[in-house]
Amino acid sequence: MKHPITFFFWILFISCRVQCQNSPDFSENNISYKEVDAETGWLRIHLKNPSKWGYINKDRLVVIPFEYDFLNPFKDGLAYAENDHKKFFITSGNLKLKGDYDEVRIFSEGLAAVRKNNKWGFIDNRGSLIIPMQYNAVDYFRVSGLCKVTRNGKSGFIDKQGKEVIPIIYEDALQEMKDRNVIVKKGGKWAVFDSTGKQLSEFKYAELKRAYITDFSKDIFDRDESTFFENGAALGVVNGKYEFIDVKALAAFPDNKFDSASVFDTFKNAVVKRNGKYGIIKTDGTFKVPLIYDLIEYFDTNHAFSEYYNARKGKIYSIFNRDLKKIGESHQAVYNDFSNSNPTLIFRNLQEKTGMVDWQGNILIPFDYDDLRKIESTSFLWVRKGELSGIISNQGHIKIPVKYKILYSVYDKFDDKDQLEKKLFIADGTLIDINNKVIMDEYDSIMPVYYNHDKLIVSRNKKFGIVDVNKKTLLPLEYDEISNWVEYGPEKRHFIRKNGKYGLIDHETFKTIVPPVYNQMEQRGNMIFVKKGEKAGILDIDNKEICPFVFDEVKPHKYFGYRSGENIGFYSKKGGRFFLITLRGEVQKEIPEKEYKENTE
Repeated sequence: MKHPITFFFWILFISCRVQCQNSPDFSENNISYKEVDAETGWLRIHLKNPSKWGYINKDRLVVIPFEYDFLNPFKDGLAYAENDHKKFFITSGNLKLKGDYDEVRIFSEGLAAVRKNNKWGFIDNRGSLIIPMQYNAVDYFRVSGLCKVTRNGKSGFIDKQGKEVIPIIYEDALQEMKDRNVIVKKGGKWAVFDSTGKQLSEFKYAELKRAYITDFSKDIFDRDESTFFENGAALGVVNGKYEFIDVKALAAFPDNKFDSASVFDTFKNAVVKRNGKYGIIKTDGTFKVPLIYDLIEYFDTNHAFSEYYNARKGKIYSIFNRDLKKIGESHQAVYNDFSNSNPTLIFRNLQEKTGMVDWQGNILIPFDYDDLRKIESTSFLWVRKGELSGIISNQGHIKIPVKYKILYSVYDKFDDKDQLEKKLFIADGTLIDINNKVIMDEYDSIMPVYYNHDKLIVSRNKKFGIVDVNKKTLLPLEYDEISNWVEYGPEKRHFIRKNGKYGLIDHETFKTIVPPVYNQMEQRGNMIFVKKGEKAGILDIDNKEICPFVFDEVKPHKYFGYRSGENIGFYSKKGGRFFLITLRGEVQKEIPEKEYKENTE
């Protein structure tokens, strides 16, 4: 729930603190978001009605009134706010800082960039202009105490007093969040400077690679911080070779050049390549995974916090953890739903059996299964032996015996917590719980409704209906067919077929919207192309007639409903003649039969 970093107007001081008289509705049903503000300890809340943001304290007193369209958490005594299309900062006393600027950015290192008449400067947290508005573009102040600025197409760095520490004469300049060193570009090459402006390297690097350090204890929005140097060494490219350098821009360790390399990751590991072979080194250059592999890949595409590495030699993959301990081998690279909150790996071993290990390689689920998968948002796993499936706990205890050909969870990660706690499964056409107790077995088939998994499409003797998980009948078993989810179909509707005729029902009430009286029915988006008897027309999903039933055929363009933004029309046939028509059935022109067939399905 963090807000983007720029906004456009500041407004004058206003002060207000409101207590809970005329208090908004703080019931759970009226709160769409809430979190504890780390700086003030207050609760930041967004209400549904009215749709406003504000803050309350531990005594449920309103300390920032619910009058804002958006509020960020407080940082250094200020919170970014929006109201009535204006964007500004407020203090914990609800004071709106003064100022009149075209754009303002968030504070970094005590200063915020402001723009007026296409020139940038900086203000402090009292709103006073500290650095005059004279730059065409600016970055943020970092721990180096410097900020990149651009003027007349050239870049350099200034300090918090506005002094040019590195002259504004270079083609480009960069700095990262955690570094005190910066880099600047001249003649197409980069050089390293320190925070005092001292040049540490020649202009020789075609590129210096950005790395990230991940702190899993932080909020997901704040956990990654960029760096060149702070993971142990920076990675530069010189004449096509990759080399690691320290904060003094000297070789980080002996023999530090490679044909290819990744940056040092959060765990101070870097994948390197030389003479066609791969290995993994630590920040002192020592090989903890030897340079013998044909390929080494990160388990996760985000190298910053990938905790495993796939190392292939020939046809065998070795799996290394973040400590570079080998924890398994497989004929396939290992990619699954590992997470830091559940640090386990599922993979198939060299005997083609599947099991689960922890991040140190300790076996949690024996390698006895032909397949094994985590069930989303639960502590259970689906397992398969041969053609039969069952459910086990994450300790390996059998919960549902391995005896079902078809077995899957009724609920998934998108369902509410109370739904997930029901722990229901579809098993060979029956509904069972996690203890293998049969809940519903009187039907030939059972399928959860796409929009609401508490409701089930069921069949018996080739007739379909809908019941809920408590066995209450919601739609009688009298239909030849009931659709579930249609990829390009009408939202919040189900198709039905009864006695060979087609119609539509509502997805929640299951009441008939379009009665099953049509010989043919084809949906495209929210348009329904139907035929009744010998005549065709177009309905919307609420059964409103759009195109009158005066044609022998009405068809959409073959791409209508599948591609957006195209000027594609509608087609009709009447009395052996073919026409291009509007959605309302107005004839635009007669067309050849060939064109009709080419543009319709």
